[in-house]
Amino acid sequence: MLITGDREGAVKHLKSYWGGMVRDGADRFWELYDPHNKAFSPYGSYLINSYCHAWSCTPTYLIRKYKL
Repeated sequence: MLITGDREGAVKHLKSYWGGMVRDGADRFWELYDPHNKAFSPYGSYLINSYCHAWSCTPTYLIRKYKL
């Protein structure tokens, strides 16, 4: 979205997707977030929902790179 110039859409998506995780109590960003199935985990247990630390920094990378 940012590459194609849809800055407003990108910010809306960041707030909805990653912001949704925060509103749902995340203390780090999950690899997969399904707001309709909050217990889903790609690892078979809702207790484990992220082994990918690089994924966790995606929002901060985008915010810094595109000055959001």
